Amino acid sequence: MKHLKILGFAMLLICSSCQTKEEVSNDVSITGQIENHDQTFLKFEDFMGKGEWFTEIEVQDGAFAINLLLDKPAIKMLTFGSTFKNIFLQPGETLEISFDASNIDSSFSFGGSLAVKNVLLDSISKKIGKVDYNYVYTESLENAGRYLDSMSYANKQYIEELIGGNPLSIDFEEYVKAMAEYNNAGLKIMLGERKEEQPENYYDFLNQLSLESDEYLDILEYRVFLSYYIEMKANKRIKKMDSVKIVEPDALFDESLNVIKEFKNENVRDYALFNALNMRLREKGPVGFENYYTYFNENNKDQNYAAQLKIVYEEKQLLAPGQPAPLFTLEDVDDNMVSLSDFKGQYVYIDFWQTLCPRSGRELPYLLDLYADYKDDNIAFVSISVNEDENVWRDYVKEKKNMGTSLRVPQSWDSKTYKDYQAFGLPTFILIDTAGNIIDPKAAKPSSKEIR
Repeated sequence: MKHLKILGFAMLLICSSCQTKEEVSNDVSITGQIENHDQTFLKFEDFMGKGEWFTEIEVQDGAFAINLLLDKPAIKMLTFGSTFKNIFLQPGETLEISFDASNIDSSFSFGGSLAVKNVLLDSISKKIGKVDYNYVYTESLENAGRYLDSMSYANKQYIEELIGGNPLSIDFEEYVKAMAEYNNAGLKIMLGERKEEQPENYYDFLNQLSLESDEYLDILEYRVFLSYYIEMKANKRIKKMDSVKIVEPDALFDESLNVIKEFKNENVRDYALFNALNMRLREKGPVGFENYYTYFNENNKDQNYAAQLKIVYEEKQLLAPGQPAPLFTLEDVDDNMVSLSDFKGQYVYIDFWQTLCPRSGRELPYLLDLYADYKDDNIAFVSISVNEDENVWRDYVKEKKNMGTSLRVPQSWDSKTYKDYQAFGLPTFILIDTAGNIIDPKAAKPSSKEIR
């Protein structure tokens, strides 16, 4: 079966090699058709990217078309509800996408001049994603490291088997190989940092990598690797500090900035600085951000990053303490319509969550305890789920989270309420005062000491 699949790829390659282009533009044209479209949002996501993280694609009567301006090839993530696909894009090329929303996995297909590359990329992405995380997290660092190395070797062999000797662009080959390599390196750093101690030579694999590779900034796996690498280096510096400095709230972030400052590649340095500030702003909001924003403006040399961070900063001001909390009206677990205004005169503690989110699950016992301690006080506990499956949400709430007011947003992550509150990851907690104004857009979680 594997050889038949590779033969099929080869036939696609022969057909694609007959195509010619009169001229190359910086546009890549993406068109497509969705059968049984159910109003789910279609988006390109560029998590931790150099620009906007989300580009919504308008779908009308199941059809869509968009032109993206690129100065070089890029791998972006196409999302449709809970479906995620790595997509290879190249200036001057075309891509056609079609699928049936009621049966995505078996109906997803590619066409256009980028069809072959994306068929291959989809296969490679699935191969790279097959990681036994339960084994990795429970085994010794030595055994888990060997497992990841064996996976990396198998992935390289698989890529060579698929694309070796075929007339694909050099950019594509380099990108998919880099995607696999930096994915493995990022996993090894993440694994190492989960352990209290690492063997002295554990991080020797980094010597085989190009750490500052601006040509790979359009690959998510490289960006994630770079983030893990910076945090790892900052953690090593933290361990050498005195006990007073270590406990400062922003000690790790400050050291991360020092690590970034030492990067020699200006493009990587500018990106890493932008990403660090962007992530910090999204995670913690605008409180305490002013000095960092000044530091960014003094050290960043890329005007695009300056413009993008300004957009995020201005969006966060909408949820700054004292600003009116975004209004909502949602259905509760008993089919009643509930609005934020119903709680006027009470403090409101909101948590955005999901049944499948492990971090939400870890916070649940603490949330239940918090509710039990304060349920008779002038505070309402409002839980807002982003579950796609309404029945799963209802059953879970009635069995495990029967407290306060439980609501669910339609359209999950794409819902207006989720976007209005700029929830960054789950769970997210928000505290609102008795007049309906924001007290803290990134309130302390139930398990923290600060919440009481």
